[in-house]
Amino acid sequence: MEVIGYGINRPGPPTPGGIPMVRAGDIVDSRITTADIVNVEREIAEVRHPRTLLWPGDLLVVLVGRIGDAAVAGPEHAGWNIARSVALIRCTEPELAQWLRIWLRMPAVRSWCEAQAVGTVQRTLGLKALRELPVVLPPSSDRDEILRVIQAAESRSEINDRIARTAVSLADAHFNVLAADKKSWTGRTFGRVLREIQAGTTQRSTGRLANSSFVAPADIFNSYLPHLAAPDKIEPSEARSAILVAPKSGHVYAVVTRSPVIAGRGVLQLTPRRDDEVWWLLHEIRSRSVELSQFAQGTAARELSARSFSQAKVVWPPDNVIRRFARIARVLHERAQEARNENSTLEVLLEAYLSMKSETFGFIAGTKCGPSPVIM
Repeated sequence: MEVIGYGINRPGPPTPGGIPMVRAGDIVDSRITTADIVNVEREIAEVRHPRTLLWPGDLLVVLVGRIGDAAVAGPEHAGWNIARSVALIRCTEPELAQWLRIWLRMPAVRSWCEAQAVGTVQRTLGLKALRELPVVLPPSSDRDEILRVIQAAESRSEINDRIARTAVSLADAHFNVLAADKKSWTGRTFGRVLREIQAGTTQRSTGRLANSSFVAPADIFNSYLPHLAAPDKIEPSEARSAILVAPKSGHVYAVVTRSPVIAGRGVLQLTPRRDDEVWWLLHEIRSRSVELSQFAQGTAARELSARSFSQAKVVWPPDNVIRRFARIARVLHERAQEARNENSTLEVLLEAYLSMKSETFGFIAGTKCGPSPVIM
């Protein structure tokens, strides 16, 4: 087994019909996601960077940002390539690749990787440090037991992800059915149908909201569900719904929050007049994501002004349509949130389990032990 290296440094512009390239952001929850995958020219992927063309069973490790996140390439990824932010480890045994993926999830191992990383703005793990990562290989019976536990949890987590995404898709579909009658509805602007539109700030503490969560655009982009989880301290009766929107790459992304937040720069906070209107507004924005991005301004069109967004047109349905949709959408979004909460619980349990196992194997972050010959 060896570390082949990192991938494409200068991929050029996205190329339809080219070779898919796995970036650090495409490795999520130990899986390679294809939602935002980009393609690069075959000349770049196959001729200039042939060593990092993927084989089934290759282990991909994130080197930048979320250091140590890893996924194993499957048969469907054969012939793909990777970006410079990802390292490729090629194993002779598929079981060994899976064990390394689990090993990199161990909290003590994560701490070790963080300690070896360099840089202040964007933490980066070098290939030299990755080669020196100590790896403990317990007896195969112990590894099999851990793999069974992890795979069972990951299987359940994947099911929960599908439940959550399907619930939101059903709400989108129901919205589209009701919106088919919009030609007979009243034309208004977002400024008229919302109670308030508030632009974001660069200050993380503002008076009465000093203890609120600070939400940056990345928090919205990285949320795979269109709502942020409310802290446990917020009682439902005290919660107030709001929508947070941010533009990126020709789209406007939106999430619902039911907890006090401070919207960061590049984020607009939309407050509906009534709580049941939040669901219609959310799906209205989701259905017009590309169209509404035309109101974005600034460098790379990354900012929305409250004034320009308030003037955007919206076709507003009768009150009975909004209430009927809210009853259905609320149930679907609550089911999606339940699935995400279960995954959060699974993640906590897995971290505790892996912490216990890493201590059992004698690997504690900060201990002095030589590199394993497992990675070369």
